[in-house]
Amino acid sequence: MSFIENESDWLCTEILPELLTKGLLVDNYDDANLGTFQVSDIDIKMIGAEEAFMLTQCYRATISFDYAGLRQQRKLVIKKTPPIPPETYDSISFDALFNNEIQFYTNILHEIQKISDGKFAAPKYYHSEIKPGFALLILGDFAEEGWSITKDRVGLSLEHVRIAVKYLGSFHGFGYALKHCDSDKFFQLSAKLTEPRYADDNIHPEWGLTIRTSSERVAKAVKKYQPEVDEEFVKKWEQLTGDYIDYGRKRVAPREPLATLCHGDFLRNNIAYKYITTGGEAVPVDVMMFDYQTLRVSSPMIDLSVFLANSVYANVRQKYFDSIFNDYCQALAKSFTEYSKKDIPEFLSRDNLIKEYIRFLPYSLGISASFLMTLVDPPNVTSEEMFNNQRTDEQVINDTMTRGGEVVDKELAHQIKEMQDLSRLYQVEIDENIL
Repeated sequence: MSFIENESDWLCTEILPELLTKGLLVDNYDDANLGTFQVSDIDIKMIGAEEAFMLTQCYRATISFDYAGLRQQRKLVIKKTPPIPPETYDSISFDALFNNEIQFYTNILHEIQKISDGKFAAPKYYHSEIKPGFALLILGDFAEEGWSITKDRVGLSLEHVRIAVKYLGSFHGFGYALKHCDSDKFFQLSAKLTEPRYADDNIHPEWGLTIRTSSERVAKAVKKYQPEVDEEFVKKWEQLTGDYIDYGRKRVAPREPLATLCHGDFLRNNIAYKYITTGGEAVPVDVMMFDYQTLRVSSPMIDLSVFLANSVYANVRQKYFDSIFNDYCQALAKSFTEYSKKDIPEFLSRDNLIKEYIRFLPYSLGISASFLMTLVDPPNVTSEEMFNNQRTDEQVINDTMTRGGEVVDKELAHQIKEMQDLSRLYQVEIDENIL
């Protein structure tokens, strides 16, 4: 049987009957009508690299079925771990990634909805599993409700950026409000989250080589495109971020009072927009994030810095930085004060937050150095092929140094230039507050 045939059979025999009897597939489920349930068609469409880069096998399933004499349809998104060797599965930390997302939908989302008066949008949760060497999550297809991700994988427009950072500020504000109003509940919920990236001292050899090579690419790009950047500053960044696990672990560690609930991977791949048509053009009016696998308690600047480094090019990020940052800060303050009924504390002032943002720029550049190339020029392989195909060191090095070409080189060089400029302007050392 083909993959699609296997998935269709699995959905028919195992998943859909369970969703039906739990009352998730139809409204007003009644055991008396169980015998009337009949699946007539399942249409499966894979979500590939042309839409979004992901480590999982992911597809949309349109389910047509009869129940109690009525023809109905449901659209689901199924996300599964690919069939890979156990050592690779463990090195990716799939159990931790899926645990975090499941915790969000089954525990944390409810509290955010309460504190936000139901104003926080999220995909509908249906089902999840974590077993030895395998994890699964089933959500509703948010496209049914008018949400869609942008066609541009990177280089979002100013309009998309503004609405995204306002949403992000509101999300962080909800977290601070919950922490302020019910700290016991906040820490009870966050205690169930698992570090997905930096918990293990070991790193997959190919990923480790990619990280080291990407640092060399940044240094080379700076010399060519931003030669005015101080060589010692570049070396300082390289030394600071050289140990991927140690630096990452220290940088994302929660520090009070700024620690709050963070998405952890807030970028174009994981956010969807709603649009209205004005003058023949689609204008973004709302935004929603998804894929909560890297959910963690950390500085909110982990989200803002990574988003601006990996979803926004310098022609928007630098030119409009002050107003973009103001949008974020104002949304955070409004969210916090509205839902906590308290004044915004000094540690959430714009001055304090921008200094924190600068401290996270080495981290966000480290992410973009190794990942931006994949967004600009995504490899045309499935997640299973990506993990199971063995590449030589030479192939890995060549790919890391060249993928995305000049677009990536110029962007990486510009990011380190912006980091140096902001560091000098606000007199913030990039290695401040590292445990």
